[in-house]
Amino acid sequence: MRTGKIARLPHEIRQQLNRRLEDSEEAEPILKWLNALPEVKKVLNEKFGAHPLSKQNLSEWRLGGFREWQAREDAMDFLNNLDDQPTHNPQTSSSSSTGRLSLWLALQYALAARALVESTADQPARWARLREICADISRLRRSDLFAERLELERAWLLFEQANTSQQKEKDFWAWTERPDIREKLFPDREGGLSPETLEKIEKELRLM
Repeated sequence: MRTGKIARLPHEIRQQLNRRLEDSEEAEPILKWLNALPEVKKVLNEKFGAHPLSKQNLSEWRLGGFREWQAREDAMDFLNNLDDQPTHNPQTSSSSSTGRLSLWLALQYALAARALVESTADQPARWARLREICADISRLRRSDLFAERLELERAWLLFEQANTSQQKEKDFWAWTERPDIREKLFPDREGGLSPETLEKIEKELRLM
């Protein structure tokens, strides 16, 4: 949790501020706007001795809270854009919730790794955290591969079932072409099928 002046401001004001920073608005008009807001004055009076926001406060927010906000916005845009993909993707179609979550998590790990590389933390601490991230990504990737294998197994099972049904039908019609069977099926075309023949056909169909 951030505890600076801007971090203590109401959420809606921080959102508006981030939008202005995203539009590359200059610091002076931003500070003039912020310090004139009643909500901002209330926070500054209650928690910071009525000292107004300064360029230093804005600079610190730009390097901290604003970057975090950008990362979250990028992640949300990434997820929303998945719905616009025209191609079939097993991770974003039938299993959309888990697939999209997996992709979102991967993006979050990438953002965290980038933030670590740019941080001023000591080298041993950074490398230790990066190793932890690599281990998490490896586990996430194994989960993705397992899900893909399940999709392939389901598709193969459906294919096998379809082939089995077709083969049964093919075998049945081949069976009806046998001379001995045709003789039983059509002993007397004018008289129709005998009860014994009908019973034989029904039995064979049940077996298939």
